[in-house]
Amino acid sequence: MLRTLIQAFTNPAAGPVGFLLALAMCGLLVATTISAERNEADLRGRITALTVENQRNGLALHARLAACEGGPADLAKSRLTNASLSPEQRAQRLAGNEPQGFDVCARMESADRAVLETLR
Repeated sequence: MLRTLIQAFTNPAAGPVGFLLALAMCGLLVATTISAERNEADLRGRITALTVENQRNGLALHARLAACEGGPADLAKSRLTNASLSPEQRAQRLAGNEPQGFDVCARMESADRAVLETLR
């Protein structure tokens, strides 16, 4: 078996065949690297776009939550109580305020939309 292996590597055709195989593998490696870099750039762009969209949606949701939590009279009290709460906890607390809370805020937003549609 060792003799067969030595004969295969010492064969006069083994050098050019090995060289061609090495060139082919090098070409495949370059093609794979270029493809991976292009894919990485696309994914980084997608991550950036999703991050920007997430921040924009987060700001809008926080603004809506703050608008539903009360007017200027309640603002000082709300800031103190909401400073230590997460947005999820603030939303839970707001949803528990009956009949105020999201129902009232949703009615106000619906009325605002109706007024804006009549002005157009």
